[in-house]
Amino acid sequence: MKFRKPPELIAVATTMAVVFSTLSVGAVSANAPAPTPAEQRYQQDRANCLAGKTAESQKTCLKEAGAALQASRAHDLKSPSSAQIAANERKRCVALSGDDKADCLKRAAGVDTTVSGSVAGGGDLKETVTVIPGTPGMPASAPEIHPETMPPTAAGPGTLPPKPVN
Repeated sequence: MKFRKPPELIAVATTMAVVFSTLSVGAVSANAPAPTPAEQRYQQDRANCLAGKTAESQKTCLKEAGAALQASRAHDLKSPSSAQIAANERKRCVALSGDDKADCLKRAAGVDTTVSGSVAGGGDLKETVTVIPGTPGMPASAPEIHPETMPPTAAGPGTLPPKPVN
């Protein structure tokens, strides 16, 4: 005995299968926990790695993103507060003394300091310019040069040889 299925019955069965599979996927998705901030960060880092938006190779980038996620899951990854960062900057100045220490503390506090560079480029560079007054009319670092008092090797020969006659 041959059983023949009308095409309409097959279309209805296919439609029902699609609807039920969609509902079951939706139910599973609804029960899945929301991604943690660390997992969201990992997904963003991974996307940046795959898009080539980082300064390192794709292999290294993906490895670092995975390591950061793993460390975060182990609760080893902490972001320091701004107060901790400022305290660390001042702590670096302890080993210095005198004007160097004063300049270091000014840079740490951001007083008269410009910041350039980037973390991707190797780090932030902080520069503080200190003006040291000199004698008016004279550059502070340029000594006076008197060629007549210089030794012959530096100023050239003492007398010039006579010009040849043609």
